[in-house]
Amino acid sequence: MAAGKRAELRTKARRHFHYNASVLIDGTSSPKPCAIADISDTGARLVLESECELPERFVLLLTRRGEARRHCRLIWRSGLSAGVEFPAPHP
Repeated sequence: MAAGKRAELRTKARRHFHYNASVLIDGTSSPKPCAIADISDTGARLVLESECELPERFVLLLTRRGEARRHCRLIWRSGLSAGVEFPAPHP
């Protein structure tokens, strides 16, 4: 495998996408701006605007006021890019 290439482990194909969003790490800090670079039914690749710590679980705000949101689980991180999974909701 060539340097910098990862084996494809996704079960759902991702679509290239560019959408401004933000990451809500906890209830006390302000949301951190990011862009959604690609997305599927089960996850996405986020590109953060600046370096920040991401916990294992956080909320992705899809609208400015947070009416639309997705719960995320961090799968990988490389610099400002992060791969996240959208966990299935608990019954």
